[in-house]
Amino acid sequence: MNSMLLSPTFHKRELDSKGFGPYCGMNGDSKFLNSSNGFTLIEIIMVIVILSIVSAITIYFLASSVKNYVMMVNQQNLLDEGRLALERMCRDIRDAQSITFPPSGNSGNRIVFQRSHPTFGDLANETLSFRLNGTTLEKVKSSPNGIYPLASHVSTFSVTRGASGNEEITLSLTLSLTTGERVTLQTKVYPKNLPRSSMYKNFFTHWQEELSS
Repeated sequence: MNSMLLSPTFHKRELDSKGFGPYCGMNGDSKFLNSSNGFTLIEIIMVIVILSIVSAITIYFLASSVKNYVMMVNQQNLLDEGRLALERMCRDIRDAQSITFPPSGNSGNRIVFQRSHPTFGDLANETLSFRLNGTTLEKVKSSPNGIYPLASHVSTFSVTRGASGNEEITLSLTLSLTTGERVTLQTKVYPKNLPRSSMYKNFFTHWQEELSS
């Protein structure tokens, strides 16, 4: 029976010079430390830095685009408001039969005149004036008394009247915002109903603008 007993077999494990086996993980030959599929800390930091730079540049261009768009919108709004105010003033001044201020050959920050014909909002022979009150351009009526704003954000308004015999009226208007947008408009208008004038196409109170229906 003793011959049938199996004796255990012992295998000799080879150790390296440092006393570790081939897969213990402490020597340079360990296959677990030879993997090159991961990222090093330096590579991760470089990726973060590059992404940060790209993001900063993108944000800068987006902010600049938004700023330029807002600026263009504000300037267009100022331009539209200024053009409308000038057009309304020119229509009334063309119908003037007399101009009280400014005197011929002078300038001022307002204009006072008497219109010739009635409109939906004005009476015939009514005295009207346009003036700058603070930053608001106003139309002042006398019959009945009333003040009506024409434009806001107005920084300067000037009226220049030609010398006697040349009743050319030059209107200059500057609109600006605190954010830096600024628009300057200028136009010339020729009163057509003055009693005496050597200017071209003076109708001597016979001119009247037809209102569209």
